Amino acid sequence: MAWSVGERKGETKRGAPGKVVELRPSGGASGTAGQEVQKGEAAKVKGKDLAGGMEILELDFLLSIVESTEGADRNDVMMRRLNFNELFRREQLNEIDSSALKVYAKDEEHLYGKDIQCQAIRELTIRTTRKGKHSG
Repeated sequence: MAWSVGERKGETKRGAPGKVVELRPSGGASGTAGQEVQKGEAAKVKGKDLAGGMEILELDFLLSIVESTEGADRNDVMMRRLNFNELFRREQLNEIDSSALKVYAKDEEHLYGKDIQCQAIRELTIRTTRKGKHSG
């Protein structure tokens, strides 16, 4: 290997500031899966709980976020989307107020995406069919 002038074996060239240098090669799925297993094992050794997540949040908190549909701030919308999806995962969409579900079903500002819109419409449909059965 030919070394340029002023460069020795132990020295390294410094890149331009702000330049991103990838330290680990981005391999296929098997390399990524191996890294995930190693991270999980390292977390177990350190005593960290990386398995826990949204399930630690209480229902009242999730509902307060989801039912507060005012504002289109990017962070607010992302919180609403995450919490709505968590309620869907828990199969607790029936706890959301109907007026909030209408906002998600209409999605006039295209903030929430088709999946949330579909879930909201399904829940409203379920409520409508229940209401029709009880009144007749």
